[in-house]
Order: sequence, then structure tokens, then C-alpha cells
Amino acid sequence: MTVQSLPRPVLLALIGAVAVAGLFVVSRRGQDGASPSPPAPSQTSQPSSSSAANPEAPAQQNVPEDKTAAPSPDKGEAGSAGLPGAVAKALDAKKTVVILFWNRNGVEDRSVKASVDRLSRRSGSVAKFTDSVKNLSQYTRITTAASVTQTPALVIVNKRGQAEVLNGYNDFQTINQFVSNASRRK
Repeated sequence: MTVQSLPRPVLLALIGAVAVAGLFVVSRRGQDGASPSPPAPSQTSQPSSSSAANPEAPAQQNVPEDKTAAPSPDKGEAGSAGLPGAVAKALDAKKTVVILFWNRNGVEDRSVKASVDRLSRRSGSVAKFTDSVKNLSQYTRITTAASVTQTPALVIVNKRGQAEVLNGYNDFQTINQFVSNASRRK
């Protein structure tokens, strides 16, 4: 059974369960003497904004940036906890990070992916990544606070580590404007 054949309420329940489990793990880590976790943001309509990514966490390996698909942890390229290595490295370098979670079979998803592929890297200050929604659990450092509820879902993290989520279809101009705004925030 594939993700696309599951009913939407089941998918939402699974995503919710993963988010709750992630929040539980993060909140329990703070009680063991480690630094406290940030409070969970309130749920708002799209685009949502939060400070889910922590750009101060160091990446553990040198992985080439700006790959179309983020590396999977089973290849030994996992970055800091809760992110693939290339994404963690881009966040640590204080870049604007654009991550598209998409489904190859979705018409809107393919259109949004084409728009993301057209985005300028703005002289290296923007890092673009795309990944399947089935790999969402590899991005817990971002997705525990930034609500990804459907595909296509575009997560834009500015240089300060604040994430915005654009759920559903958005055209190139809209996506480009959100990336421009995130790049200007200091």
C-alpha cells in the first residue's frame, strides 16, 4: 500500500502522530539537563511561521549542498539530529533554505517542483532541496514546529531559522516572493 492510496484522514492522523511523537521527544530531552526546547507554535492558517530550525546546531559531515533530493540517513550522510546533512549544512551557513515535500504523481506537486527548480540561488545565499513526503520524518528539526499537512508543501527557512510553510499549489511568482522576503530578513 502506498502513501497516495491511503485516505486523507489516515494520512493526516499519521502526520499528526509523528508530530506529537517528535514534540514529546524534544520536550523530554529538555528535562534531562539539556537546553530547554522552544515552545510549540500555535496553529495558524497558511503560510505558517515558526522558529523551528536551530541554525546554531553543527552539521557533522561535509555533504555537497543544493542536491535535488536530500541524502538519506542510510547512506551515512545524516547531519545534525533531525535533518539530512546537506540541509543542516545550509542552515549552519546561514542560508535561506527552501525544502519542497512533494509527490511525483500529483499534478500540482510537479508544477510547484518546476517553480522551485526555476528559483535563483541568489549568488549562493539560497539552498534548494526537494524530497518525497515519505521522507518527512528525516526533517524533524524543522517539521515539529512547521506544520506540513499536505503535498505539495514548501518550507522556507530564513537565515535566523524561522520557517514558513506554503501548503498546496503556489505559482512561481508567489514562491519567488516568499523566498525573496525570507532572504531579506536578518
